[in-house]
Amino acid sequence: MKASILLVLVCLAAISELVLARRSSLHEWRQYKRQHGKIYETPEEEGHRFSLFLATKEYIRQHNTNDQVSYKLGLNHMADWTQEERASLKGLRYDPIEHERRLEASRNDPFLQAILDDPAPVPAEVDWRKVPNRVTEVKDQGQCGGCWAFASTGVLEGQQVVRNFTKTLVPLSEQDLIDCSQQNMGCDGGLMSLAFSDVESTGGIENEIDYPFKGDDGVNCSLKKDKIVMTDSGSVDLPQHNEQIIKATVSKYGPVSTGIFASPKFQYYTSGVFNDPDCNDKLDHAVLIVGYGKDPKEGDFWIVKNSWSDAWGDKGYIKMKFGICGIGKMSTIAKFDK
Repeated sequence: MKASILLVLVCLAAISELVLARRSSLHEWRQYKRQHGKIYETPEEEGHRFSLFLATKEYIRQHNTNDQVSYKLGLNHMADWTQEERASLKGLRYDPIEHERRLEASRNDPFLQAILDDPAPVPAEVDWRKVPNRVTEVKDQGQCGGCWAFASTGVLEGQQVVRNFTKTLVPLSEQDLIDCSQQNMGCDGGLMSLAFSDVESTGGIENEIDYPFKGDDGVNCSLKKDKIVMTDSGSVDLPQHNEQIIKATVSKYGPVSTGIFASPKFQYYTSGVFNDPDCNDKLDHAVLIVGYGKDPKEGDFWIVKNSWSDAWGDKGYIKMKFGICGIGKMSTIAKFDK
């Protein structure tokens, strides 16, 4: 009899815990929907999104309970997305054979050599966000695979004022590149080197106010010559995995575009130095290096600007340990005649 009563009490306690957990999850879900403006067309869709949210929440919980990791994960606006929806953001069309060709063409490039020959010492730390007119606010590529366009404008924006195209920093138009970079594939992907080449051939790029971002492929290029903010003279690729040259370029030139593999953990990063041992170097996403530093425990890291809105990461940024996720394998800057 006592055993039966004890069993009933255990079952009731277990049910009570499940009910409380369910209520807690529903409360978090309501908060999450409000925070990110989530609206679903049908109860069935909401149920599906709720299940994705719960799976993401558990994935994050398991990671964050590991005291050995150097970074934390957190819920963001993608927590209720499908794997296919998250994959749509990653639009870097990396071609190793084409990259080798570009690396060879960039060898001994006089523009890059002039940067590296600058006698100014390379600082121990750099953060271009702290310097006026070098880095714009974090942007949002929506569900368009135009990361290559955002990384490209980030490089150009970093050179805009210092090369006297404008007096103050003007955010440039990613939609301009998505519509007008004929060598790339719009929201279906592209490369920064091809974007810089097309900026040169079309005569330049507009600002984002005059040519606003739509989040999808435009029917035609609507570039207006009288609205052009700046142009470039093509691009140069930095040597693969040469942290010293990349550091020197970041410090003496400015923000540098680069490719990475955006691993599942990368997608939910919130803080710390990102060092995912499961992250490979199969480049699929384009980002912008805006600086670097050194952590007492984790060592050297890049300060990276992403284009998944300031709701992602650490207000749109991430600290990535040197060499992780293929960062530094393919890095590109725009060239200029002036």
